[in-house]
Amino acid sequence: MKEEELLKKRLLELAQKSYSQNVYTHTHFLNEYEQSIYQDMKKELDYAHPQLVGGHEHFTRAVVLFGSKELFGYEGEIPLACARISPVFDKFAETLSHRDYLGALMNLGIERYLIGDILVDEKCAYIFCMSHIMDLLKEQLGQVRHTRVAVEEVVWEETGYIQKYKRKEGFVASMRLDVLVSQAYGLSRTSSDKLLKAQKVFHNGRLCISSGQKIRQGDIISVRGYGKFLVEDLGKTSKKGRQFLTLAIFQ
Repeated sequence: MKEEELLKKRLLELAQKSYSQNVYTHTHFLNEYEQSIYQDMKKELDYAHPQLVGGHEHFTRAVVLFGSKELFGYEGEIPLACARISPVFDKFAETLSHRDYLGALMNLGIERYLIGDILVDEKCAYIFCMSHIMDLLKEQLGQVRHTRVAVEEVVWEETGYIQKYKRKEGFVASMRLDVLVSQAYGLSRTSSDKLLKAQKVFHNGRLCISSGQKIRQGDIISVRGYGKFLVEDLGKTSKKGRQFLTLAIFQ
């Protein structure tokens, strides 16, 4: 609870500083729970024109940026950068995971809140970070596990990265949140309910503890420890009232 109150206080301070001094301000990277706290108090902060920025469309971690061109009359610089990590010798490169890249960053003494999403793309990875640590990554991140790597700053929109999904189709008894979590990850309703009660399920970026929350096409559900999925498409309803749907599970 103390950390939650500290975050609320920090958000209020950053909003006030931005508005009163006509400067852009921002938080560090917030996890989904912290973003949910921000969402709950967003109306209170709207006067400073806040927005969540994660560097790409389906971000999990993001900073809150306060200020806008409309408010100040000038364009602010988004304090994020994107690094591409690639093997120096492709032939000898290991198959590396999200955990491997994160571990290599932590071994450099970089705090987790300075790092956003890590997107693994075959033998490469894209890492979103606060822009002021980019030089550190270039200079000191030379190895991930046993693989020698090179770091370069890239423009995300020019990378050509394509999000990969595993699609899962089937009928569900209802569009309740617990039902869809069970469908996506092959869990029992009891297990899904426990995840909700443990505050590990987020619906469109907001913490959700109600198993009966109704879900619609286009909604994104994130479950800590399991991943994230998109309710991609809804099909016909069966004669028994069961809904056919397609879930796109992020890979």
